[in-house]
Amino acid sequence: MDERRIDLHMHSNYSDGVHAPSVLVDLAKWKGISAIALSDHDSLDGYGELEHAAKQVGIEVLTGVELSCEYGTHDLHVLGYGVDPGNEALQDSLREFRASRERRGIRIVELLRESGVNLDVQKVLAKAGGGALGRPHIAEAMLEAGYVADHGEAFARFIGEGGPAYVEKQKMSPSEAVANIHNAGGLAFVAHPGHYLDGNDDNLAGLLDHGFDGVEVFHPYHRPIVIDKLLGIARDRGLLISGGSDFHGFAGRDNLGEPPVSYSLLERIRETLQDRRRRA
Repeated sequence: MDERRIDLHMHSNYSDGVHAPSVLVDLAKWKGISAIALSDHDSLDGYGELEHAAKQVGIEVLTGVELSCEYGTHDLHVLGYGVDPGNEALQDSLREFRASRERRGIRIVELLRESGVNLDVQKVLAKAGGGALGRPHIAEAMLEAGYVADHGEAFARFIGEGGPAYVEKQKMSPSEAVANIHNAGGLAFVAHPGHYLDGNDDNLAGLLDHGFDGVEVFHPYHRPIVIDKLLGIARDRGLLISGGSDFHGFAGRDNLGEPPVSYSLLERIRETLQDRRRRA
């Protein structure tokens, strides 16, 4: 029996994670993970560093990205696996999204100031390290400045949805996300559907009709009953299955390699990618 494990959902400091891609590789090696995918928000810029570090220690890598979308009244994240990092159309789209995230971050800092939270915008931008600025970077700056006790408080009191400094981010439609991923040679997966679709089977069924290739079934947010339901949906629709920790590296999101995800899922993903490329 193949006991190798994978983690296909993690974030680096090229988006809203704490660690550099090379550090993620070291952590994965320490945890006994055989294959990983970096799925930074709206960015593929960390892939080169990840790939180089992984080759040194014998860990397999799959290209990945997590796109910000909207479906009805829900925020939606879409994972793209096996995309070509050099695809110019996708990279152009990602650059625009990162620019919009920076504009959003600056506006959040302005609104925080109106609430008595005074942050240096340049220090906040520096936390993104040239990658995609996200709210966790702002939460980290608030924590360092002593305005909150942890990231959870920053979101709950200030920058989470409904908070005084919440700002909507630019999003694409599910169909646009799927098209961008397919055009870059990849496969599109609904990320952690149990988190934001409220268990509404009709919502998920309608979403999957937008041409998705798979569903992220194994995720820290998903209870066993949700996993069983998603496995049934994937089986009935002939969809691929993925899973990962959604690791970010800060407190509460420092769970790389959890939950355990079987290497066999990566084999199916790779087989599908190869089949698509043969037929292209």
